[in-house]
Amino acid sequence: MVRVRTLQRLTLPRSLLHEASPAATHSHRVAAHFVDDGAGCNVYIASGVDVYCVKMDLKETGVDSGKEDMLIPVDSEVAGAWQVEQCPHRAEIQSIALTPSPSDEGFLLGSVDAFGRLVVTSLNSDIPGSSYTAGPQDPGVGEGWWAGIVFNRDQPTLAAVGRGLAKAVDLYDKDIFIRTLRTLQHPTSLTFLHGPMYDNGSMLAVTEGPQLSIWDLRQAERGGCVQRMLGAFSGESLNAVACSSEGLVAIGGAERVVLVMDPLKWTPRSRWTSCLKYEVTGLSFSAVDPGLMYVHGLDYEVVCAPWNREKTGGSNKTAFAFRGDSRWLGFDKGYDSDLFAGWSEAGTIYAGHVVDDAYLGASN
Repeated sequence: MVRVRTLQRLTLPRSLLHEASPAATHSHRVAAHFVDDGAGCNVYIASGVDVYCVKMDLKETGVDSGKEDMLIPVDSEVAGAWQVEQCPHRAEIQSIALTPSPSDEGFLLGSVDAFGRLVVTSLNSDIPGSSYTAGPQDPGVGEGWWAGIVFNRDQPTLAAVGRGLAKAVDLYDKDIFIRTLRTLQHPTSLTFLHGPMYDNGSMLAVTEGPQLSIWDLRQAERGGCVQRMLGAFSGESLNAVACSSEGLVAIGGAERVVLVMDPLKWTPRSRWTSCLKYEVTGLSFSAVDPGLMYVHGLDYEVVCAPWNREKTGGSNKTAFAFRGDSRWLGFDKGYDSDLFAGWSEAGTIYAGHVVDDAYLGASN
C-alpha cells in the first residue's frame, strides 16, 4: 500500500525564467533529487540553452482529493532558485538526466541539445575537469530535433545519447566517444536495462518509430542489435520506455497503450489500454511498489496505477492521479525513490513524494 506523503506546487520566478522554449513534445527536460536528508528537493529544468534549479521544501502535508479523486497540490514557496553554471550549449537543450557521482556523494547532471552535443556537470564539485563535453563524430543530417540522454547506473561515467533525425545512438565514457548504434527509424527514447538477467547494464532499450529494439553493447554483429519487435500495432510512434527493478520493459506512445514486455521471451506480459486521454510521452515503474507505474502524456495529467491487470482482476484502478494547471513541459521520477517533479507550460513546478505505510509508521 502506497500513500502520497506530500504534493506541492510553486510558481517559477519570472526573474529566473520568463518563458520556456518549446522543444520536442517528448523531451525530458526535468530532473530532481533529494537534498537535506530528504527534507527538500532540487528540481532542475532546461529551457533554451540553459539549465535552472529550484529548491523546494518537502513538508509533511498529506494530500486531499477533489473531483474525480484527483489529488490537490498544496501551495509552496521557493526555497532557492538559480541558473546552473555549466559548459554552454549552442542549441536548445532537449533532455537532461541525473546520476550519482562516482567520485563524491553528489550528482552528475547531463544535458544534451538538439544536435546531440553532451554536457556533463558535477553539481557539488569545484575540481577542474569535473565538467566535460562531448559531441557526435558525424554531423548527421545537419538539422536539430529531439535528443535524449540516459546514464548507466552500474557505470555512471557511461552515457547514451539518442539523436532523432540522425537515426543514431552515441555511447560515451565521460568525454570519450565509444561507438554509434544505427537505428532503422528515428529513435524517440532510450534506457539502460537493469535487473538480475542483465550483465551490469550492458543492454540498452531504444524505441524507434513503432518498434522496440534491444542492443547489447558488447556485441558487434548486426551493429549490436539483438532483438527487435513491434510495440505499436497501428504503426504509430512510441515515445517512452522504462525498465523495472525486476528487468521488465515497458513502452508507451501515441496509441495510449502501455505494453509491459517479459525479457525472457520478449513477449507481452501485460497490456494497459486507454491509460490516458492523449498519447503517452513518459512512464516509469514505481520504486516503492514495482506493481505500480507512473504515466504522463501530452496533456496535464499524471496517473499512478497497477500495470498488471491479471493481479487486479482485469482492472487498472488508479492508485492516485493529479493534474497540472497546463500542459507538461517535462516530468521526472527518481530511479530509486518515488520522488517526482513536473514543470507545466504556465511556469508551475510540482513536486511530490510517495512512500509506503511502513515508512509513514516509522516517521510518526
